[in-house]
Amino acid sequence: PTLLQPEFDAVTQVVDANGAILASLGPAELPVNGNDLQLAVANVGFVGRFANAQVEGKSYRVYTLSLPAGGALQLGRDITDIEDARSGLRTWLVIIGLVGIALATLVGWIIARRTTRPIEQLARSADDIARTQNTSDSIDINATGEIGNLVTSFNTMVGALGRSLAQQKQLVQDASHELRTPLTSLRANAELLERPDLPAETRREIVNDMRAEVDELTALSSELSALASDQRSSETPVQVRLDDAMRDLVERAQRRSGREIRLHASDAATVPARPNQLDRAVSNLIDNALKFSPPNTPIDVFVRGTRIEVHDSGPGIAPDDRPYVFDRFYRAAATRAMPGSGLGLAIVKQFADIHGAQTLVGASGTGGAMVGIDLAPTATWGGVAHTIGTE
Repeated sequence: PTLLQPEFDAVTQVVDANGAILASLGPAELPVNGNDLQLAVANVGFVGRFANAQVEGKSYRVYTLSLPAGGALQLGRDITDIEDARSGLRTWLVIIGLVGIALATLVGWIIARRTTRPIEQLARSADDIARTQNTSDSIDINATGEIGNLVTSFNTMVGALGRSLAQQKQLVQDASHELRTPLTSLRANAELLERPDLPAETRREIVNDMRAEVDELTALSSELSALASDQRSSETPVQVRLDDAMRDLVERAQRRSGREIRLHASDAATVPARPNQLDRAVSNLIDNALKFSPPNTPIDVFVRGTRIEVHDSGPGIAPDDRPYVFDRFYRAAATRAMPGSGLGLAIVKQFADIHGAQTLVGASGTGGAMVGIDLAPTATWGGVAHTIGTE
């Protein structure tokens, strides 16, 4: 009796085995599903089966179960409101999903713009530097993390490029100045040679002067080439035992100059270096000592650990001049009348820069000059310290 109580949105009906409706309570009659009915009739005690049905434009959820006397009992519930709610929910879910996708796209675009804006600014700055060749200003971009590191690295690179360009410009200016004197002298001597009344002895002296000027220009050209070239890429560093390297170098220098050059090696170290560049640097130190020492005095080369020192018996280097002797084209006031380009020690300084070494300058035990390099290993090659010696 309770099952047959009518409800406003419920239907209860009894059907026989043929599907005929024997009794019905509710606002509508439910359509009989043949499959559900057959299962119910054939299986007494059938636990029931749910199905959906449409009746007069409304949706019903129908439950069919078997009756002991045969036939089946069907219970239906109007679920139109539920279906409408589900349909509306689906619509809202679609709308919310689309809005969510749009918002996610917008947020992603904003984040991407904020992320790429510093990169775009960096690209524009790089284009400006390439167009204007102005490397004096650093790039001021407010960025953190990897982008900030990229900006810092870029500013470091631009600063290094600016210093390189400035050094190149200064080298060209200094070279032009240094070339002017021998070229002017060559021109004047050439004009003198055009005089038909020039005595033969004077003519020979002028020719000898011109040969000396040409030799000076050749040496200057070689030194400028060495300074301007990229010495890092021309040779691979290897382990060099300093006493062995200096022994060969000193023997060659003695044969070439005919002067006494003595090697003093104690506790010589093995260091990473580019052998040819080391040879050129120390050769310049020895040539510098030979130039300023009296002909009958020896040159002493000391190898102490990682230090290579060349001592001479010349006039020495005044304390005021010592900080500048490794500068390009620098000539102390006392030596400006002597031949030379002022680039020999600059090549030594370049070698030290590349190898992270220290340049050394001071006084020798005989009152002359002590000039050298210290190849003590450093954390990274490229850092340079300038030491003013007093020994």
